[in-house]
Amino acid sequence: MFEKQSWFIFALVGMISFACMALSLKKLTYDLPTSVILLYLFAFTTPAYLIYNVTTGTPLNINCTALLFLLLASVFAFIGNLCDVEALRLAPNAGYASAIKSGQIIVITLMAFLLFKDQRITLSGLIGVALIFAGVFLLSYQR
Repeated sequence: MFEKQSWFIFALVGMISFACMALSLKKLTYDLPTSVILLYLFAFTTPAYLIYNVTTGTPLNINCTALLFLLLASVFAFIGNLCDVEALRLAPNAGYASAIKSGQIIVITLMAFLLFKDQRITLSGLIGVALIFAGVFLLSYQR
């Protein structure tokens, strides 16, 4: 049972962690420019991931295809993180910016279904995506 639900547990822990990170980043935007916040954020997390991978014995070698996808993901990560922290800085409530960003699941859900053979979408999943879309739409009216 736990094996089948492990993705959900990880998702919940990630949700809480990202919520705490968003609130911390919002607080930092009162004192630091976005680019400085992100520079230090990644400067601190990079060694943490290195230590984690070394202590767990995870091989660090990757092939050229993986490297190209990592470079592509890095471009999107740079743009996405920069825009995310700016949105946190400018939003009337940090929750609004985070909710809009969470709308990424609409794109991910639909594109994953089209790009990867093993993905599926259920009726309840489609309804969930539609409700998220409605929420993002309503939040777009917040000034």
